[in-house]
Amino acid sequence: MRDFDSSLLRAFVTVAETGGVSAAAVRLARTQAAVSMQLRRLEDDIGQRLLDRSPRGVRLTDAGHRLLPYAHAILGAGEDARRALEVGDVAGTVRLGMLEDVAVGRLPRALRRFSAAHPQVALEIVVDASAALSQRLNDGALDVLVGDPAMVDATPLVTWTQPLFWVGARGYLADPQSPLPLVAFGGACLWQQQVMTVLRRAGIAWRVVCTSTSLPAVQSAVEAGLGVSVLLDGNIRYDTMRVLGAADGLPEPPAADLGLFVRQAAGAQEAAVDALRTFLCEALDLDFIERTSRAPRR
Repeated sequence: MRDFDSSLLRAFVTVAETGGVSAAAVRLARTQAAVSMQLRRLEDDIGQRLLDRSPRGVRLTDAGHRLLPYAHAILGAGEDARRALEVGDVAGTVRLGMLEDVAVGRLPRALRRFSAAHPQVALEIVVDASAALSQRLNDGALDVLVGDPAMVDATPLVTWTQPLFWVGARGYLADPQSPLPLVAFGGACLWQQQVMTVLRRAGIAWRVVCTSTSLPAVQSAVEAGLGVSVLLDGNIRYDTMRVLGAADGLPEPPAADLGLFVRQAAGAQEAAVDALRTFLCEALDLDFIERTSRAPRR
């Protein structure tokens, strides 16, 4: 048995999160050729293809989807070890607001690691829509927010994009003679509006068969075979769902824009907020190099 090369895993994770080798190369500060070589080395080591490549980007294969959570765990363990050795006497309470879409993905697992490394920092987590979280942030009821930057009335510390994926039940088969059955997110969901725009531009007729503001309800409707939807990778239940694409007659899905917002804290709490901000930078693999000049904290 050979240990995984963490640099190869990081290249794989970054490509999976950005949806392309070029975007991953920018985030990793490497050339596209170097990132592509790392991916090939990882695939050669495993003996399985992890990515499907096309002119429009890359998509994870079934093997890639199986590897991704383990890659996150392996990289996270190394970061946790460094954090445990470096952490000081950081204490306080940090109030974190998150969109439901990110609250049920890999971020909660990462936050458990944060709590283990910072046992004296109490996290108070609020899950809601971006507009409601924006109001809480501006009212001083939140310290940190992860949400849709278009719906938050504040300047983000940093923004990033995550790919969305068409998903259907494992046994889903498209019927070219009927409108596409769509499981839609209700409320002020900009991603849903983008989905309908993409379908309209592709000339694909659709009908909404189920609408819900609850992510678990959308997932359950997809699993039951009611229709298709778009989800972030961390919200796809691969044992009951499959990723759909061009072979199923679907266009390239839109992407999800996210932002990290941090409100300035005072006194002892500032160290706790800064610790969480730094942790989120590492857990989400975000680039905060320009944070001091790009966005003043509120």
